[in-house]
Amino acid sequence: MFVPVFMRIRIFVTLLLALLAGGAAAEPLSKSQAINFYRDVSSRDLEGLATRSDGRLIAGPVLRSLAGEIGAELLWQIEPFTPDSWLVGTGPDGRILRLTVDVEQESLTAETWATLDAGQVFVVRRLPDGGVVAGTSPHGALFRLNDRGEVTAQANLPVDSILDIRMEPAGSHLLVGTGNPGRVFRVNLAQFHAVEEAGTDAKLADLGVVEFGQIRDRNVRRLAVMPDGDVLAGSAPSGNLYRFPAAGGSPVILFDNESAEVTDIHVTDEGDVYASVVMTKTSADNRVINAATVTPEPEKEDKEAPQSAPTIMEPAAFDEFSGRTNLVYLRKGDGLPETVVSRGNIAIYRILDRGDMLLLPGGDDGEFVGYDRSARRSLTFPGSDAAQVLDIVGMDSTDRYLLLTNNPAGVTVMDFAATGPRSVKTKRLDLRSVGRIGALRFDRTRNLTDEELEVSLRANRGRDAVEGWTPWQKTTAVDGGWKSDALTGQYVELKIELPEDISPALELDRATLYHLPQNRRPILQTFRVISPNFGLVPRGDTNAPTSFTLGHATGATSTPSPNEQSQLLASPLVPEPGAQIVTWSLRDPDGDDFTASFSVRSEDSDEWIDFAIDTTESWVQFDRRTLAEGIYFTRLVVKETAPRPRADRFEVSFETDDLLIDLTSPEIEAVNVSRDEDLLTINVTGADRLSLLSGLLLKFNNGFEAETAQPSDGILDGKTETFAISIAAGNLIGATAVEVQLEDAAGNRVSQRVSLPGNGR
Repeated sequence: MFVPVFMRIRIFVTLLLALLAGGAAAEPLSKSQAINFYRDVSSRDLEGLATRSDGRLIAGPVLRSLAGEIGAELLWQIEPFTPDSWLVGTGPDGRILRLTVDVEQESLTAETWATLDAGQVFVVRRLPDGGVVAGTSPHGALFRLNDRGEVTAQANLPVDSILDIRMEPAGSHLLVGTGNPGRVFRVNLAQFHAVEEAGTDAKLADLGVVEFGQIRDRNVRRLAVMPDGDVLAGSAPSGNLYRFPAAGGSPVILFDNESAEVTDIHVTDEGDVYASVVMTKTSADNRVINAATVTPEPEKEDKEAPQSAPTIMEPAAFDEFSGRTNLVYLRKGDGLPETVVSRGNIAIYRILDRGDMLLLPGGDDGEFVGYDRSARRSLTFPGSDAAQVLDIVGMDSTDRYLLLTNNPAGVTVMDFAATGPRSVKTKRLDLRSVGRIGALRFDRTRNLTDEELEVSLRANRGRDAVEGWTPWQKTTAVDGGWKSDALTGQYVELKIELPEDISPALELDRATLYHLPQNRRPILQTFRVISPNFGLVPRGDTNAPTSFTLGHATGATSTPSPNEQSQLLASPLVPEPGAQIVTWSLRDPDGDDFTASFSVRSEDSDEWIDFAIDTTESWVQFDRRTLAEGIYFTRLVVKETAPRPRADRFEVSFETDDLLIDLTSPEIEAVNVSRDEDLLTINVTGADRLSLLSGLLLKFNNGFEAETAQPSDGILDGKTETFAISIAAGNLIGATAVEVQLEDAAGNRVSQRVSLPGNGR
């Protein structure tokens, strides 16, 4: 059977596109959204509860902001002073405040205890004799004050800032960490009793102030003392951890970073070390000071203190923090560093030990996190309404703490034993598509009854975080789950409220929210009417010839596993007069089951003729000779089926490509044969009533054949065309006649025998 080459390519490619996308296999109609409280709840949206890194919700502390006028813009550090008062270093006017707190009244009073000749008082430490030392910026002055706030000694160090002060275990010396440049000074308290402003090495030595060690990074950000007397120093802006010998000198580096800040160091009674390292992407993310130069100095023998003062980064000026904090653990202080907690977009400022738990306040959204050392779990505690929780100090018990906050500046009581409102609200949960909200189910609840658990939901069809939300809807406990009334949306928030006197041993496991996405209509992706007179052998027919398959025709190979695609590629194509294949590909966006019905009707009739009814196949084959000649409209009706509930099923009707039924061969109107020297030229003009012509084939009686699908005018676009073929005389030796075959696009062919002029030589 003659089929022009271009027609064969079109048939095979079209068939491949249509057949490789069959009816979709059904997926579950309802979906589920896992809710991990540790991941999906921010610190600020917790009240009286906490989340664990295993996704559970547990009892947590209660936070109460204290009312009262602070009288300072920036609060840097809080230090116990007397049993009922605390000292706070502030800025930018260089004052030390004395706070008294009334927990029952949830209030505080603040008074100026001392005013120093400085801009910022970064650190305040109480001495064994009842006095106080304070470190300041921008001139790096170290002050000693008596218990009445009077300055009794002052040393101006050759640095910009004093960032940390630690007491040596014996209580006779101080260690002072400085910034710009990074130095550690050792201060003999027995000698530090005079005011000296010159700051020369000799004058400082007279005051008992000597250099203990130095680092190449710009700032010694934090200090800690090991049980054996060795000194740990955390730096910024590189974020290194150094260990100095107890006698001072050159340190070793325990770990380093490229752009980070060691914001605190904690040494346990066993000698283990935990360091909070804030990893930053830009210099603007440095948490406490942004030095005039935030990159490390080029390496050189000696570093001189820069003349420019550091610029204080006020919390109100912070952009959203985009860095990360790692809590790094070093066994016995010199083991290999191990990251035990890593929190994105959170800066941790302090580490405070509470038994087996480390309390880790931070920011810049008032976050408060923790780490359970024995269980090796991270925790999220209720956060502050302020941007940062810069410091924490214990009060009268192991359950109550004072938190120092900035932006706004204030003090908050954190109480692990108090009763109070307990609630949690998740972040905005994206269900991926609009739909109907179903039940919320918890994996398990411990020490909590259904009656004590109040669950509310709200939804939004839009992504806006503020507008478009439905009112909160309280759910009802049904069959072990919590359901709301006809709530729809794509974005959901969950709120849980518990009684104030709930058991401290409560645990609420991760939850699952079930929802039914909006039913979307099936989509017709492709529809093709394949050129006639080719049949597709049904898939799975093992007796079918396999010499020429769909995979051979397209150059594709079937996959090793016996799936639908491999079967399709292995399906043979065979000539079959009168056969007509129609293919389509459908997709249901929700993965619903569906069937398709294919029908045709004559353009002159209203009656539809069905060729496939409720089929799950993506193709149909029929005998086109059963239809009268003419143009037929086609229709594909797609119906969703079970498990979609009958009332929710869509039925979609697609008007598809017209089908031309042409059973009549074209006519050969003229054949002209001419010779020109050694070249024979045959011109054939033909016409068809319904279809376009597709090509010419010449069969000579000496066995030589020639074909063309290119008409003389260059464009194959008409029902009447002229084709011309020129043949060298050498191919025609012995030929006396030629059979002219003309074919139309419907596969109909006409033949005519024509004698050749001359003797065929």
